[in-house]
Amino acid sequence: MKTYLRVTLLLGVLFALSACLPVATLETAVPVQGQQFTVGLTGVVAVDEDTPVGALPYLAYRWGNGETEFSVSTQIGLRGGIKQLVADNFSIAGGLTIPWAIFSSSDGPGIPFTADVALLVQATPELTLIGRGMFASLSELGRTWLGGANLVYRQGPWLFEGGFLYSFDGNSIASASVGYSF
Repeated sequence: MKTYLRVTLLLGVLFALSACLPVATLETAVPVQGQQFTVGLTGVVAVDEDTPVGALPYLAYRWGNGETEFSVSTQIGLRGGIKQLVADNFSIAGGLTIPWAIFSSSDGPGIPFTADVALLVQATPELTLIGRGMFASLSELGRTWLGGANLVYRQGPWLFEGGFLYSFDGNSIASASVGYSF
């Protein structure tokens, strides 16, 4: 019974973390021209002594003109974002994520959310490097700053991504994702 309770608790923590943290990006540095859907799956490991593991579905809709891109994505939480091409193969992006269970996960004085910014570099036609910074305000975890990096490899419509997030209070999340864009 203890093992079942521990696994349930660890999955609950993973759900709370993923409910408001955009873990996967599954994108390149070049804003889309037209419209694009991406579906995917992310494997997540919280790197600590408890090591919860889980899989999270990913769904995104992006539209743009090749210079500016708008997006709506979900990985349990709902994220709205914008990406702007600054120079050839270099973009900046930002977004706001609010968890689906907004009313049940907020017992504090404010609404739980995560605000994120990213620098995206298209190193080669297939390889994108992403540096990320976030501020998360979650009733379960309090308020914290996070930093991270992602590496995205694109092969045709397929995207493969590895990422790492580190919160300044000492928690870490490693992830591996795969997605298909159409």
